[in-house]
Amino acid sequence: MKNTHVNPYRNMPPMAAMAGFEAAARLSSFSLAARELNMTQSAVSHQVRALEEHLGQPLFLRLNRRVELTDAGRDFHKTVVATLETLRLGVRRLGFYTKPGSVVLAMPPAFATGWYMPRLARLKADHPAMEPWLLTTEEEVNLADSEVDILVTRGRADRDGLVSVTLFSDTVWPLCAPALRATMPADPDARAFLDCPLLHDETEDDWQKWFQAGGVDQRQAVKGLNFSDSGIMLDAAARGLGVCLGSLNLASERLERGELVLCGDRGMASASPFVLVAHPRNLRHAAVSALWDWLVAEAKRPVQASGDQGLLAPSPVE
Repeated sequence: MKNTHVNPYRNMPPMAAMAGFEAAARLSSFSLAARELNMTQSAVSHQVRALEEHLGQPLFLRLNRRVELTDAGRDFHKTVVATLETLRLGVRRLGFYTKPGSVVLAMPPAFATGWYMPRLARLKADHPAMEPWLLTTEEEVNLADSEVDILVTRGRADRDGLVSVTLFSDTVWPLCAPALRATMPADPDARAFLDCPLLHDETEDDWQKWFQAGGVDQRQAVKGLNFSDSGIMLDAAARGLGVCLGSLNLASERLERGELVLCGDRGMASASPFVLVAHPRNLRHAAVSALWDWLVAEAKRPVQASGDQGLLAPSPVE
């Protein structure tokens, strides 16, 4: 039986001609393009001509000492620029995989800015040869089919075919800037927060649940600014825009600096702990295993906080 599949790339234009075409289009000159590419003018001209013959239409108007793109040439130039840039970045990324200490680490953006980045200098001091590559994403990464070595995510720790551990069971707490805290009662109860500007993110650990636990009608707690990224919500709170129900772990750096302070004496256990996940084959690499162990140990460090309490330890790692 004949193979009826047709390769969609078999009629692609010659890739070698793309760089010459791009340079000539950008510089409006074959000679300047040749000088930039360290080629002869006739070589660039030949490449462009081969490209035009393949596409069946002219890409340039030849005007004495310069060239000018046709309408089709301008349209094609946009495609070529995007294609060459994608190839350039792809080739550049390949160098990462040859580094002996390279580890690809994926995590949500809020976790990266709030927990990982404040500790990155300590990681480099503890493991100077390690070269972590950080990928921020809210998507659940398929570790069996991706280049990601270690994933930080939320949810359950038991993952079929994968190695996983609870990094920490988080606690959320009303947090705000010191100036805003100074306008509140000394010992605010749950109802006092209804008079405050409230900030919201899109996690399960919301104000409605917090108010309900305190015996307050939660329907009053939906007003205020909303953020899809918990890290940006914490930034808004630090800028004095309101009180957020924020993760103590993700706010740890701002708590230590006094940019955020605790409000009141009641936090709430998070519904979704942060989990560390890896494919077993990746943990056989020394750098990956070292980063895994470092992350687990780092999660046990207590969180220093300014406000109504001074020292808050995250829940023990399972």
